[in-house]
Amino acid sequence: MMPALPENQAQGVIEIVGPDVEALLEFYLSIGFELERRDGDFAVVHWEGTRLFLAGNPDAPVTDCWRSLRIMVDNVDAKWDEANRLQLEISNPIADKPYGLRDFVLKDPAGFGLRFAQAISA
Repeated sequence: MMPALPENQAQGVIEIVGPDVEALLEFYLSIGFELERRDGDFAVVHWEGTRLFLAGNPDAPVTDCWRSLRIMVDNVDAKWDEANRLQLEISNPIADKPYGLRDFVLKDPAGFGLRFAQAISA
């Protein structure tokens, strides 16, 4: 795996804005992201080189959206069990999908989806 570029050079970073950056940060850290940096109502978290920018804005709407970030893991069933133990909001339950993945989708406090997936062995 290539090392992540410095934050100010990274391309394709997703920024998630919600009314409560503390709730966003708590959510992402609870599912395995690591805190890279925090500055007031802005935080950078990462998962194996993928960064997310989290920002707090009290006027940000919280809405369901049909977007998700796919995160490939070695054991999606363990992540599923962890999500249920943490009582996180699940928008799509775990299942084997016809596109060759076993996956599920969590919803963060701002309504953004995280699709945890594992390739189905042939």
